[in-house]
Amino acid sequence: MTCHVLRVTRTVLNHILFFPMTFTSIILAGGKSKRMGTNKALVPFMGKPLIQYSIDLARSCSNDILISANSRDLDFLGFPVVKDMLAINAPLAGIHAGLKSSDSDWNLILTCDMPNVAKELIERLLRALNDNLMMVVPCHGGLVEPLCGFYHKKIIARIEDNIAAGKLSLLDLMESGKHKLISVDEILPEEIDLLFRNVNEKKDLLG
Repeated sequence: MTCHVLRVTRTVLNHILFFPMTFTSIILAGGKSKRMGTNKALVPFMGKPLIQYSIDLARSCSNDILISANSRDLDFLGFPVVKDMLAINAPLAGIHAGLKSSDSDWNLILTCDMPNVAKELIERLLRALNDNLMMVVPCHGGLVEPLCGFYHKKIIARIEDNIAAGKLSLLDLMESGKHKLISVDEILPEEIDLLFRNVNEKKDLLG
């Protein structure tokens, strides 16, 4: 019993040391998966459902997990599933629904089809958070990765304004609010593309 309690205590302590700020992870899984031909969140990838990689990462660093999806297919995973509130076909709708449903000020946005995101990346982004910002997202080699980053709830109004103006791009959203780009080129420098690799088609399942 003592050893068990000690292991749990160390786990909690490590979580506090690396992730001192509380936040919710929102996993986007509401795409239509046309190129995959089936719900890609549940497609087996290297031994487990594709979405499980994002769930495992979220469990390792966040207090709560929400899944943004528009079907009942993912209810069995045991996490709250939130549906889009806005009638647009864009990731912005899932981010909006997740932020509206979250109890946290800061929220980590992940996708169900990016299985290689590293915990070290999340730690790097987390260190840059402050409440003067609305978004903190990674960049590498001049590319921005807005589907793997932190969003503050106060950006909800900007999202709604952008949608009303017909601006559905996440890059447009970044320009509309105070944000910070964090260079992550030194994280797995020889495999930086792998870090943000999407699994969109059946051929991508080959690794």
